[in-house]
Amino acid sequence: MIERIKKVGIFILLFIIFLYNDLFYLVPLKLLNVDLKKLSYRATLIGSLISSLILIVILGVIYRKYLKEKFKDYKEHLGEYFDFGMKWWFVGLIAMMAFNILITTLTSLSNSTNEVLVDNMLTKEPLLAFLSATFTGPIIEEMIFRKSLSDMFKNKWVMVIASGLVFGLLHVIFSFETPLDFLYVLPYGALGGVFAYMLKEKDNVLIPITFHMMHNGILTLLSIITMGL
Repeated sequence: MIERIKKVGIFILLFIIFLYNDLFYLVPLKLLNVDLKKLSYRATLIGSLISSLILIVILGVIYRKYLKEKFKDYKEHLGEYFDFGMKWWFVGLIAMMAFNILITTLTSLSNSTNEVLVDNMLTKEPLLAFLSATFTGPIIEEMIFRKSLSDMFKNKWVMVIASGLVFGLLHVIFSFETPLDFLYVLPYGALGGVFAYMLKEKDNVLIPITFHMMHNGILTLLSIITMGL
């Protein structure tokens, strides 16, 4: 019971840090009497990237023993894990595409507000946006919303559903403009659920981290190419 409470406490703490992650750079700037309203878009993104790196260090310290063990396991079973991950990533990708087609067919929506914001960031700062989407984002999201959340649930399918739901909501709730935008919880949640399944099935968070990075990296590069940046 005490161990379960501890795991719940760690998740809640990490979730709060995740929500207020930008304070890692905003507070020092405020203490230095920097006018935050005058920060350029690039400076803001750099600050967010630095804050994300600080959070990754915190996650590394908290889960250092687990990560050390899983790095060794990942190297020893690289081929097996890659084949396994590829198969389930395609399942998640197909599910995302199917839900997106249904949403665009049945509603007036064409893109999620989250995608519009990411495209806007790519247009202004492609390199910083790429680093955030492809590296820091997947590491943080997988460690918190897969690994930390997984520790709270013994039942595999309860964890998969919970992780997918939380993951989907996080990609919508901070950027939605109409109630219809919440339909995008389905495609994001489907991919999040697949990543959660990867973790639960093989007990190694490096697998979903790898494929989350690959997923975001491919989509971001395609967006950059399409925009002609």
